[in-house]
Amino acid sequence: MAIDITGITNENEFYTHHYLAAILENDLKDVFNKWKRQEDEAGMPQPHALLRGLRKEFFATHSLLEKEKKTTERLAIQREFLVRLLDSFGYQYHYQTVDLDDVGSIPLLGGINRADGSPNLWIVEALAPHGEDADPLELPLLEEQYPARDREINALLDVSLEEIITRHIFGRIEPPRWVILLSFSQLLLLDRSKWHEKRLLRFDIREILDRRETTTLQATAALLHRDSICPKDGMPLLDTLDENSHKHAFAVSEDLKYSLRRAIELLGNEAVFYLRERLHEKIYGRDMAGQLTRECLRYMYRLLFLFYIEARPELGYLPNKSEEYRKGYSLESLRDLEMVQLSTEESKNRFFLHESVQILFRLLYEGFPPKGRAKQTSLLGDIERHTFKILPLRNHLFDPKQTPLLNRVKIRNFVLQEIIELMSLSRPGRGRNKRRGRISYAQLGINQLGAVYEALLSYQGFFAETDLYEVKKAGEQHNELETAYFVKPEDIEQYTEDERVFHKDGSLVMYEKG
Repeated sequence: MAIDITGITNENEFYTHHYLAAILENDLKDVFNKWKRQEDEAGMPQPHALLRGLRKEFFATHSLLEKEKKTTERLAIQREFLVRLLDSFGYQYHYQTVDLDDVGSIPLLGGINRADGSPNLWIVEALAPHGEDADPLELPLLEEQYPARDREINALLDVSLEEIITRHIFGRIEPPRWVILLSFSQLLLLDRSKWHEKRLLRFDIREILDRRETTTLQATAALLHRDSICPKDGMPLLDTLDENSHKHAFAVSEDLKYSLRRAIELLGNEAVFYLRERLHEKIYGRDMAGQLTRECLRYMYRLLFLFYIEARPELGYLPNKSEEYRKGYSLESLRDLEMVQLSTEESKNRFFLHESVQILFRLLYEGFPPKGRAKQTSLLGDIERHTFKILPLRNHLFDPKQTPLLNRVKIRNFVLQEIIELMSLSRPGRGRNKRRGRISYAQLGINQLGAVYEALLSYQGFFAETDLYEVKKAGEQHNELETAYFVKPEDIEQYTEDERVFHKDGSLVMYEKG
C-alpha cells in the first residue's frame, strides 16, 4: 500500500515532491519491519500505534482548551498532551531554559546533545491565542512560558518564533542541527542546513489523528522519531532519506537536460529550414547562431514553465477547472497527441501544433480576456465565448519581442510532436528496463527545474560551415551534455573507431552543412 502523506506538508521542498509521493514508501520499509520485529519479539508497541492511541486524548484536550482562556492554564493543558505526543516519538520531556548568545534565554520542552555536549536538537513550544489555530512560526514566546525569575526583562517576548529561530537559535555560535517547533495542533520539523530556504516539514496533528490512516501515522512517526533524527549511533535516517531524495532528483533532472538539449537542436534546425526554404533568407553567421540559441532556450523554457504550472493547480494561476481550457488550449491536451502516428504528408508538415502553442504563449502574456484588443483573430475569437480567465504574465519569458526570429517561423507538426514527446517521456533505460515513463511535472520540484535551467545556459549553437563528424576522446563514454568535438570529412579517417561517435544503428554522427 502506498504511503498517504495527507496532513504532512512538504514546504519549499524539504524533500522533492516526487520522492515523498513515490519513493519514500520503499525507503521506510526497513524501519517499519524493525518496529514489527520489536513488537513481536519484545512486546514493544510500534510508534505509530502509540501515536494512534492519542486521538481520544487530543480531542478531549481540544475541548478543554476551547473553554479555558487563562494563558497559564492553557499552557498546562496543552503541555500535558504534548508530553504524551513527544513520548510517542521517543523524546523525554525535560523543561529547561537555555541561554542564547546575544539576548536572554529560550524555554525548551526538551533537547538532545551530541557526545561532546553540543546541542543537536531543541524542542520549542508555541501557544496559539484562545480560539485560534495560528502558524507556530508566527507566534511569539509568552511570559508564562518562563520561570518567574526570567520574566522581568526579556527581549524575545514580542518577537515571532520564526525570527527567534533564524537569528538567535540557528544564528547561535553553537546552534542545534534540528528544531522541533510544536503547538497543540501543529508540529514543524526544521533542519538548520535547509532553513535558509525556509524548507520544512509541517505536520497537522489534528488531521493526522482524526483520519487514523495507518500509512500516514507510520510516515509521521518515522519522520519524527528520535531514532530517525538523533540516533545514539550511526547515520540519521533523515540524512539517508535526504541523500536518496537528491539521487532521485538528479536522475530526473538529468533526463530533462538530455531531452531539452535535443529539443533545442530540433527547434533551431527547424527554424533554419523555414528561414532558408520558405522565406529564402540567408541564415549563416555567428551573430545569427547566438541569437537563435538564445531564442530556442527561451522557447523551451516557456514549455517547461507551462508543463510545471499546468501540473500544479494549487498555484491557482491557470484555469484548470475550465473544460474549455483543458481540452481546447492547454499544453496537456497537446501532450496527449505525443504518440499519435502522423501518417500523411499533410499531417506531418502542417502547423496545427505550432499554432496551438503560439495561442497558449499569447494567452499567458496578454492574459484573457486581453485588454485593449479591438479585434480578435479568428483563433482567439473562439475564446471570447468562454468564461475562463488568465491574468497577464508580463515578463521577459513570454514577451514576443524576446523571440523575433522564432516569431517569423512555423514549426512543422512532426518536429514539434517530437519536442513535446521529449519533454513528456523519460529516456529509455538500459537492459531490461527500456520502457519510457511519463514525466510527472506535478512531482518535479523547483530545485530540479532550476538545475536543468542552469545546465543549459552554457550551451552555444553554431552553424556547420561544412559537413561535420562528431568525435570524442578515446576510452571515454560519449556524453551529449559535455563539450562536443567536430571534424571535417577529410579529417575523419585520422580518428580511430574508439574516437568516433555513432548512432544506435551504427552510422556515424554527422551534421550536414548548414
